[in-house]
Amino acid sequence: MKYDELWYLSKIGFLEHVAPPASNELIGCIKHARYNRNEVIRTPDNTKHELGFIKEGSVRLYTINDEGKQFTCSLLGPGSTFGKMRSFSLHMDNVYVEAIEPTHFCTVDEESFMALANKYPILLHKALETLSDRLKEREERLKVMALDHCKDKVIHLLQMIYDRYNRPSHDQEFYTITLPITQQELANMIGSSRESVSTVLNELAEEGLVKFPKRKQIDVHFSLVQDDPNPKYIQDLYQNY
Repeated sequence: MKYDELWYLSKIGFLEHVAPPASNELIGCIKHARYNRNEVIRTPDNTKHELGFIKEGSVRLYTINDEGKQFTCSLLGPGSTFGKMRSFSLHMDNVYVEAIEPTHFCTVDEESFMALANKYPILLHKALETLSDRLKEREERLKVMALDHCKDKVIHLLQMIYDRYNRPSHDQEFYTITLPITQQELANMIGSSRESVSTVLNELAEEGLVKFPKRKQIDVHFSLVQDDPNPKYIQDLYQNY
């Protein structure tokens, strides 16, 4: 099947504000692949020097410790960019990348990208912007891990995911997190058990702060994402940043 690539790649976040001819030439270097749910896209052993773009679907980036326990580093949806090059890494150090739903994955190899970046500096600028976003995300994750209680961690994590992937639901008081996510994936992101996360989500549901319209979908009440979910000691810690 042949696509109109300019239209088909129009929602790749990396290409926002990149005008022709730079965008046209980058599109010409991009390779396309499709992956099924639970299919592993990259492993630490076959990590390539490339930039990857998620056109459709979503992926999970995770590590595995010596005991075989998984820790989810990030969940990325449509428009996200990640990858690894010799000069910088966008969240790809020793990680596995797995599709959590059918995913259209696009890549450009390092040699092609750097050749175009020398010609069009805007491309390198966009890569550095993306790197900055990943570092901010990592800082947010450190805030989550600094929290004392599982409930605080879950609330903060829901807010983080909502900030990137959200849309209004039919109920105007709730917003839908558009990234499909399971209780186990939430647990893997905060270093907790699925049972503890399940207990917290049930408590939040009883408090009227979350709903579960269907499997892997979480709707959050507007008050949960508008207010700072951190306890005061964490707010004070970061008030000068």
